Amino acid sequence: MKKLVYSLVLALGLLAQTALLPGGALAADEAAADKPPEWKVDAAAAYNSKYIWRGIMLVNDPVLQPSLNVNKGGFTFNVWGNWDLTNKNNRKNNFSEIDLTAEYAFRFGDFSFPVGIIHYLFPNTPFPATTELYAGVSYTWLVTPSIKVYKDIDESHGIYVLGSLAYAYDLPAVVKDVTWQLTANISAGWGDKDHNKFWWGNSRTMDEDHFTDSLLTIGLPIKIKDTVTITPAYNQVWLLDSKMKDAAGYDSKNFYGLTLSVSF
Repeated sequence: MKKLVYSLVLALGLLAQTALLPGGALAADEAAADKPPEWKVDAAAAYNSKYIWRGIMLVNDPVLQPSLNVNKGGFTFNVWGNWDLTNKNNRKNNFSEIDLTAEYAFRFGDFSFPVGIIHYLFPNTPFPATTELYAGVSYTWLVTPSIKVYKDIDESHGIYVLGSLAYAYDLPAVVKDVTWQLTANISAGWGDKDHNKFWWGNSRTMDEDHFTDSLLTIGLPIKIKDTVTITPAYNQVWLLDSKMKDAAGYDSKNFYGLTLSVSF
């Protein structure tokens, strides 16, 4: 599996390089290149009944997760945070995580090749900050498949691979200037032994490469005048490894959320 991961990383790098070469992906879209990219800013606040990350229960109580996304052309910068609303982990009304992400997405027709870096901060906790590099590919189709490979370069030095399928169906409009969709996303993650030992417990039981978790998200984004979006969502998480199930004390969990976002 590791050889497959390394081969995938190499292939993604070569594809991105090809996109930059004359006659490659960027040169193929000359009409788009002639138009100066516009700034786009999105601010959002998500209420979730739990905070589960890569199958790991981080907060088993309601949380507020604000974010700010700035995009120009293929460049994106994102700030995301997790704010504990209860005293479940003795951090009520405090941030327990802040993520800083910078990304550039190369595009070639319906293909997108994102590459980026995420810096994880854990204020008000004993956990050290860490950083991941990532690269991926997605294809816009009736069902959009994507895969991303994450490599920690600070703490775990592990690799996490996430594959997903996304689908969106436009629902009939019932009110002027209001559109809505039914969306579904199913994903599965795989971690190498370094990733699994660091995040699931530094023991021999986790000293293996294996599939870790799966997540199904069903949403109903409602967009008002292309500016405000309200998205109720249901999430179902499954753990894919028996040792992780034993360590976590659960096989699966579900949680719900409501996100309000504004575009500028």
